Amino acid sequence: MTREELDCVLELHRLWSQRPHDSERPDLSGTVLRGAELRGAYLWSGGLAKAVLAEANLSGANLSESNLHKANLRDADLSAATLRYADLEDADLSGADMSGVNLEDAFLRNSNLTGATLTSANLRGADLRNADLRGVRTNFITRMTARGARYLTDQQRRQLGMQGPPRAGNARRARSSSADLASRLLR
Repeated sequence: MTREELDCVLELHRLWSQRPHDSERPDLSGTVLRGAELRGAYLWSGGLAKAVLAEANLSGANLSESNLHKANLRDADLSAATLRYADLEDADLSGADMSGVNLEDAFLRNSNLTGATLTSANLRGADLRNADLRGVRTNFITRMTARGARYLTDQQRRQLGMQGPPRAGNARRARSSSADLASRLLR
C-alpha cells in the first residue's frame, strides 16, 4: 500500500467515525503496513485483523475498540497509544514499545508480549489469559494497574514483577527494618 493510499484510507476512516451509519467502515485487515508511519493515527474501531504492522510507528494512535486479532505488531512503537477494549487475541507484540499505552479492558488472550516494554502501561481490566509475558519490562505503575487485570496466573504475575519469593537479603532487611521501627515507636 502506498503512502497516498494509506492516507486516503485514514481519511475515509476519520469520516466514517464521524458518521458511522452513513457509510461502511474502511477495513485494513490483512494489509501489510510494515514500518508504516502512523503516529497519532485515529483508527478507533478499526478493522486490522491479521494486519502486518511490524516495526510501525503507532505512538499516540487511538486504536480503541479496534480488531487487531492475530495482527503482527512485532517491534512496533505503540508508546502512549490508546487500545481500550481492543481485540489483540493471538497478536504478536513481541519487542513492542508499549510504554504509557492504555490497554484498559483490552483482550490480549494468547498474545505474545515477550520482550515488550510496558512501563507506565494501564492494564486495568485487561484479559491476559495465556499471554506470553516473558521478559516484559515494567515499572511500579504497570504493576499497580496490572492488579486490576483479569485472569493473571501466578507465573504471569511473576513475569510482570508483581510477586515472587522474597530474596533472603530483602527479607532480612525487612525484618530488621520492622524491628527498628518497633523499637523507635516504643521509645
